[in-house]
Amino acid sequence: MMSEENPVVSIVIPAYNAGSCIAETLDSVVGQTYPNIEVFVVDDGSSDNTVAVARQFESGNLTVIEQKNSGACVARNLGLSMSKGKYIQFLDADDILSHDKIELQVDVLEKNPGFLAVCPTVHFMNGEDYLKMAPREESYWIHDTDDPVDFLTRLYGGDGERWMVQTSAWLTPRTITDRIGPWNNKLLLDQDGEYFARAALASKGIRTTGGINYYRRFTHGSSISGKADKKENLQSALLALSLKAEYLGKHTRSDRYLQAMATLYLEIAINAYPRFPDLVKICEEQVAKTGKNPVVPVLGGKMIEVTRQLFGWKAAKSLRKTIHNILKK
Repeated sequence: MMSEENPVVSIVIPAYNAGSCIAETLDSVVGQTYPNIEVFVVDDGSSDNTVAVARQFESGNLTVIEQKNSGACVARNLGLSMSKGKYIQFLDADDILSHDKIELQVDVLEKNPGFLAVCPTVHFMNGEDYLKMAPREESYWIHDTDDPVDFLTRLYGGDGERWMVQTSAWLTPRTITDRIGPWNNKLLLDQDGEYFARAALASKGIRTTGGINYYRRFTHGSSISGKADKKENLQSALLALSLKAEYLGKHTRSDRYLQAMATLYLEIAINAYPRFPDLVKICEEQVAKTGKNPVVPVLGGKMIEVTRQLFGWKAAKSLRKTIHNILKK
């Protein structure tokens, strides 16, 4: 039962072939200092032991659900539809929450109705001792604000370097999840970026909190660049960016907004080059429409960066690929 003192927090965990990690994730969940949680683990047709491991944690407030392989967004939407909480914690099945994360975020949101809560994130490679690591300094991008439009503009690179907020760092009021609707199940990449763009713009603002989200990364990660070998993934990233540009563009057409869009479209162009020239062309056309010079990310070591400065990012990326192929032999 929900109490005034401790409203229910629903934790929704989509899981796919996460058998090697999910026990650690669920340990962090059942060990939360916050006393009133319900947990929905939605297995998305795993072929490993994910379900067997997750069922070891089943209890009165932790439910494991199985669905045919339909994607993480479908899994999140199913878990969300079954939840009753005043606040929603979306948690990836290979990530970890500090034990005080939810307690600290609920405390802030109870005092700031209509806001989103976000905590610092430790980015760690699988196998690293994440408890000995500190979050990166990210206060320029992730900070208290009553202006979600400015928050997203900064986050997307309106002032130069861009940043990200990983899915599990957020805690979201149900009033906001109800208002913005379901996760977009057409997206394969940047699902959380699109979803939380909607959430931020539907909020009164963002409040930073204590607690830590530990974001596990792999050698072949889930980032755009880590999956740029498949056209459908880059098409998804492009769709997500187009939607974010549309949402934010309804609130501002400032120079900072245009700068951010130029930088983000160029990033996808770089990841698509040279394998998918049609996507590169679309992105370069969008960059040109902004009238801004995008910030080019670091593409490699000193030789590659000198090449980029002298001959452009396409030459630098070609050189990087050539060096990579030589080293593989």
